[in-house]
Amino acid sequence: GLTTWDLAKMGDEEEPTFDFGSKKKKKDKKEKKEKKETADKSDDEEESTSKDAKDVKLQGVDGWTPGTLYTYDELLDRLYKIIEEKNPALGTKERYILKPPQTVRVGSKKVAWVNFSEICSMMKRPVDHVVQFVLAEFGTEGSIAGAATTRAEGQGQDGQLILKGRYLPKHCESLLRKYIKEYVTCEMCKSANTQLKKDSSTRLFFVECLNCGATRTAASIKAGYHAVTRGDRKAAKQAKA
Repeated sequence: GLTTWDLAKMGDEEEPTFDFGSKKKKKDKKEKKEKKETADKSDDEEESTSKDAKDVKLQGVDGWTPGTLYTYDELLDRLYKIIEEKNPALGTKERYILKPPQTVRVGSKKVAWVNFSEICSMMKRPVDHVVQFVLAEFGTEGSIAGAATTRAEGQGQDGQLILKGRYLPKHCESLLRKYIKEYVTCEMCKSANTQLKKDSSTRLFFVECLNCGATRTAASIKAGYHAVTRGDRKAAKQAKA
């Protein structure tokens, strides 16, 4: 049979269930010396290569001499001269003058924009598009005078824009500046010689510049804030009834 000594020997030969890791071996002194020697050799090689690079001199082309040195202002004047010779239209800016808006009181609650159609023709933009922008920005109601009803009521002559509210010329002028920036001026060359086109497939408006040929999509007209008045409430009640 197995004795107690044999059982103890078998227990010693079995692998331990918990492994706490082996102890780290100390590095030999020889390995440390070898590493130091290799590091010193690499440093010496780097120093020798840097010395060789310093000794090398760049050789120029035979007979080459440096030309005249130009200042920044001279180069800038030269550039402007070339631009004016090649593209004379870009060198000069044309000023487009618009007439200031004129408004007249119509009754106590309405205003007539007298030279509205004239301003639209000077901007080369359709009247319907400008009317849509003005009404959306002012958040009010309005119509172009010219129908038989407006003429009978005496609310202005043909081509005038009748607005509901008390608006001054300065309000109309700020609105025109916004419209010109968004739908007239070219973003590339800042020219006002543009035309507004509508794409039939996408129903988007495009601003095409006739000077530089650049095109960009114009933002769609968004309705501004419109306060609900008593008249709007009465109209909503009547529509429900």
